[in-house]
Amino acid sequence: MALARCETCGTPQRLKSNYPYFHTLPYSVNIRILCGARCCARRGFIWLTDEEERQYLDGQRDFRIPNRASEVHVT
Repeated sequence: MALARCETCGTPQRLKSNYPYFHTLPYSVNIRILCGARCCARRGFIWLTDEEERQYLDGQRDFRIPNRASEVHVT
């Protein structure tokens, strides 16, 4: 599952997954996606795992992030 983090908080780290790939969202969406780091309210960007990046390179552009009812479209 993709994660949202701002540029300041940087690459999210998880116990089971790494999120090395950074992608932006269309500006109109970007203003509604906030960083998922604790105590941060900056505009978020999308970070993908290796598998999600492969899907992105194969043409998939919609990914689900935690605490979001709908998927986000990655550009």
